[in-house]
Amino acid sequence: MVPGFGKQTLTIGSAPTCDVVIADPSVAPEHARLVHQGGGRLVFIGGGAAPSFANNRQLAPGEEVPFDFRTQFVVGRAPVPLSHPAIILSIMATGSTPAPAGQLVIGRDPARASLVIQHPSVSSQHATVMLDRMLVVDNGSTSGTYVGTTKLQAAQPAPIDPNGVIAFGPVPVPVELLARLAQASRGGAMPVQSGAYAQQPAPAPMPQTNVAMPQQGYPSMPQQQGYPPVSGAPPAAGAPGKKNKTVLGQLDFAGPSGGGQKSIGRTPDNDIVIQHPQVSSRHALVHQMNGQLFVEDRGSANGTYVRGHRIPPGQKIGIQSGEKFFIGPMPLQIELGATGAVQVVQEEYSADRWAGKPLYEIEAWSLVLEVPDRDNPSEMKRLLDDVSFKALPGDMIALMGPSGAGKTTLLLTLNGYLPPTSGVVRINGEDLYNIYDNLRGSIGYVPQDDLVHPELTVFEAVKYSAKFRLPPDYSEEEIDARVEQTIKDLGLEGVQNLQIGKPEKKILSGGQRKRVNIALELVTDPVILFLDEPTSGLAADDTTALITLLHDLTKATGKTIIMTIHQPAKDEYEKFTHTLIMGYGGVPMFFGSTHGESYRFFGTWKERQGQRNDIDNPRDMFEMIASREKAIYDQMRARDPNVPRGHARKTAALEWRREYFSDQNPTYRKMYTGRREIGAGQGQRAIPERRATTKGQLGLLLSRYFKTKIRDTAGTVIMLAQAPIIGILLAIVFGWQEKAVPAWCLGALQELGKKFGGDTSTGDILKGMTATADNTGAIFFLVVASVWFGTSNAAREIVAERAIYMRERMVTLGLLNYVLSKYILLAFFCVVQCTILLAIVFFTLGFHGGAPAFFAQLASLVATSLAAVALGLLLSTVVTSSEAAMALTPIALIPQVVLGGLMVPMTTVPHLKPLMMIMPARWGFEGSIVHERIALKEDPSWVIDLGRTESAPADFIEAGKFKCSIAQMASDSLAGGWGFTNYENTWLPFAVLGGFTISLVVVLCIILKRRDPV
Repeated sequence: MVPGFGKQTLTIGSAPTCDVVIADPSVAPEHARLVHQGGGRLVFIGGGAAPSFANNRQLAPGEEVPFDFRTQFVVGRAPVPLSHPAIILSIMATGSTPAPAGQLVIGRDPARASLVIQHPSVSSQHATVMLDRMLVVDNGSTSGTYVGTTKLQAAQPAPIDPNGVIAFGPVPVPVELLARLAQASRGGAMPVQSGAYAQQPAPAPMPQTNVAMPQQGYPSMPQQQGYPPVSGAPPAAGAPGKKNKTVLGQLDFAGPSGGGQKSIGRTPDNDIVIQHPQVSSRHALVHQMNGQLFVEDRGSANGTYVRGHRIPPGQKIGIQSGEKFFIGPMPLQIELGATGAVQVVQEEYSADRWAGKPLYEIEAWSLVLEVPDRDNPSEMKRLLDDVSFKALPGDMIALMGPSGAGKTTLLLTLNGYLPPTSGVVRINGEDLYNIYDNLRGSIGYVPQDDLVHPELTVFEAVKYSAKFRLPPDYSEEEIDARVEQTIKDLGLEGVQNLQIGKPEKKILSGGQRKRVNIALELVTDPVILFLDEPTSGLAADDTTALITLLHDLTKATGKTIIMTIHQPAKDEYEKFTHTLIMGYGGVPMFFGSTHGESYRFFGTWKERQGQRNDIDNPRDMFEMIASREKAIYDQMRARDPNVPRGHARKTAALEWRREYFSDQNPTYRKMYTGRREIGAGQGQRAIPERRATTKGQLGLLLSRYFKTKIRDTAGTVIMLAQAPIIGILLAIVFGWQEKAVPAWCLGALQELGKKFGGDTSTGDILKGMTATADNTGAIFFLVVASVWFGTSNAAREIVAERAIYMRERMVTLGLLNYVLSKYILLAFFCVVQCTILLAIVFFTLGFHGGAPAFFAQLASLVATSLAAVALGLLLSTVVTSSEAAMALTPIALIPQVVLGGLMVPMTTVPHLKPLMMIMPARWGFEGSIVHERIALKEDPSWVIDLGRTESAPADFIEAGKFKCSIAQMASDSLAGGWGFTNYENTWLPFAVLGGFTISLVVVLCIILKRRDPV
């Protein structure tokens, strides 16, 4: 008999009595077991009679490995068939959604499927198999549906082979098995234990089916090692009861003024008004045509969703009565009445508490994160070790643990910043990392670092955040009202017009600064809020006030708040609804209520010491954790004095986990069943499938950046003062130099004399030469100064606000907008600096060429400086601190000086020519000097009469006269010549510098893009 649905233990072996029979001489009679731990979690356990392998790694006898349908298991020398019916049936269940005869609706959510596959990569309503027509249709699943090696397009029917396999995500299911289940369902409900296959003969053992599927996007799912299945547990707190429906309004299509369409939006002029910041003013339309209802998006910022897909603006999509769809983050239903339609919000919770608000669950399923060990990069260090829990709307969870417990790492994994090595984070049943762009507007995150620009006032900072994140159709009045309400909710109205200030130059208190950071997130009304050590560094009163504020916010709105916090006081701790306590090495030790359960659990250590369990506060609770670590460490040291303390801490954490995840622990039974059961979710997508855009984002960024620069008075004055100081210094140094015959011209005469064999260096020629002031050195240092302006101005601009950039990038920030906002304003400052510098030096030293030469040289200096801005921004991108950026700036500048073309001319060291050609200073020098030298072409001081009549263009001799000014600039054969052979193409330096600028900007954009959270 073939096993039925949900069988807990399957045997694998060569014996005919095994569930999965593999007839191979190398396979033991009962070789291995598959254990179903609940929620679709299968674990492979090898026996000791013969070897077993997982991805070519031999397993120890009794070792447990997650059976995730991606790992290749081998028993003896035979592969375990992943698509064997017994294995597939063990993770199947009957759904409550009826399907037409001959069809099956496959999914993870029993409320939306007729046949349930319990696997995290299977979507809520994954696909429909039409066995009556031998077709399969993907229903917009997250992880895809595959026939053979082909991934199906959503909503596009594809033929299937009766003897083939369909893969729902990574789960391969034989078509023959689906046909038998469909046949059984026609005769009645599919039995749970031994039904669908009970009247069918057992099929022969199936060979391994090779289903090619992309591995990326299917994280392996390490399961709770040794966690027993939860059975017969009482329902968890917050388990769903009867759903409540809040009526938002009635759409009367039948009345005399009904019309054929009704509007949905944020503003009062709509037929249905949804007061939520992420809903556009004119978000969507509902049409009634020939008795059918249609939804149409009106170009909203955060989208309209029907059956999990964002519908294109202007396209009408039909919906059924009672079908759920989404207006931005708001789940709505339309239920048809006798004369029209009633639009409602469907809630899972008490309607009088959180009516009309979007509510979200967040679920961590077996999260593992490994990174290379810093001490030994060849080994992996585990930062998160199999973390699973579910947070419900209205939860305020304290994420706690000793140092090294991975609290911040877990927070970053939950909020989308740091994807796990394996495991799944789900929001309302959907994989966070597959739909991360959908959720940007509903996830708030406040890191430990400040997210504010200290030069802005409180009101300005919150308003800029609102403008970046709210739909672009918000009016100034609406934004101001939203900002003022947020500031009032956080008790900041008394300081809203004060600058935020820096910690070292305080204006606001620490608690006020932290509340400003929270206000930046709350202004868009996120549904889930993560905070990393928000009370760190705060006074006791500020800590209490902040936790009370967040507690009240959660109760009032149904938001889910998860916060890392370091051992709060008892009263503060008990304002949290739950706590997740992590142990050293990222091991979860406890998840439960803060009101007594955690005290009792950790107090059991006292009971083992023969003492009374009187733990009643967090401090004593953590003393128990430390006491157990010490006891284990002392035992280990007795055996090995050199044992690292970390081993003892990890062992203690694993012991706590083993005791918590025990079927005898009532807290575990409560926290992992009912609505909190891992793997049970609503399975609905909610928010836009792509990063929301903000109208005029570049202008907003420029405005904010300009405001912060201008208010940083000291920094801006120092920056702008550089140009006049350097200009005056150059004017003094080069203005007081004595006139002399250009030294390079004398050396060139000697070379020409050797070349022509004539007397080109006689005293008569020397007597005819005129002393002059050579401005070459001044021009070169103008170029060097322009490189300095651009590089030093930009070197700290990105790294100094890394935390702000990363947070805004997680939400709406456009990469190119951000880079251009920095570049444009810094370029403006460089134009000002170069203009002041050249004006001082050009007219003081009496450069040649007049106004045309001035503007040509100014253009060249500006172009050089703009390339240097891009170089400085690139430096700011690759370093990790402002100090490192400034330390690196001289290193970037020195090659520009040495290889700029004057200090070491190309003809002196020709093998350095390739390096010189990639130096912006070399091209800036060419662009600046050429106009000066052209103006001196016929100047007597730079024209040497050789007493000859012939011409030699290659040596810059015309009618016996040597054009020294041009020769020094353009010669690539005379020693010391600069080699600007294309000097007549005055556009060339600008083209090359422009290419440098674009290339550097592209590179820094690529680097920033690679650092994106997901």
